Amino acid sequence: MVRMFEPLKDEVYFICENGSVLRTADRILHAWTIPEGVYIPFIEDARKLPGISICVSTPENVYTEAGEDSELFLLLRDSYRYDVENIEDLLTVPEDQVIKISLYHHDSCEEVAKPITESHWQEDLQMLCSGKQWVDGLAKNAGKGEAFALLQEYLDIPKEETMYFGDNMNDLTAFKEAGISQTVSSARSEVKESVDYIAHSVKHDGVLQELKKILMIIG
Repeated sequence: MVRMFEPLKDEVYFICENGSVLRTADRILHAWTIPEGVYIPFIEDARKLPGISICVSTPENVYTEAGEDSELFLLLRDSYRYDVENIEDLLTVPEDQVIKISLYHHDSCEEVAKPITESHWQEDLQMLCSGKQWVDGLAKNAGKGEAFALLQEYLDIPKEETMYFGDNMNDLTAFKEAGISQTVSSARSEVKESVDYIAHSVKHDGVLQELKKILMIIG
């Protein structure tokens, strides 16, 4: 994410990895790691899901065992611009550094991952859907809402003076922590029902239009 904001990176705070990391361009302010004893058995169960590829995040890196020519690896490297590394075995990643386990399917991850998301794993991890392709496993106390609230505290900015844009189910907790919440018209119905305002779709640069309006108002 830092790479995507290169011209402004030193002026931006980043809530990334589905809210499991709060950071600046050069410093981790807080990271929520997954519980001890969860990582290895979860990976073993996830490997049994048909058509699912897995990647694992630490505060500084992303790892997969899908292969450097896989759809997942190329998406992470070329589209998301992650520092992704393909390794032989995900179980070699140090468990105490893992902040997120992501399941990827090219078009129906939420459906394919149900044997995990609707199982006992709900007791150990938050299972968050991020569009049609992703399901993320995070620590129970992690999330975009928690990270957004911590950022407000860190910067000493009251909730009432903040605004949050989001377009998916993993943004719901952050909406509750914002003075004003917005989404786009192309978002899921559950998301649109949870916000104060709805902007134009992503296709029509809805968020950018709203930001321009705000900047014009504050001069």
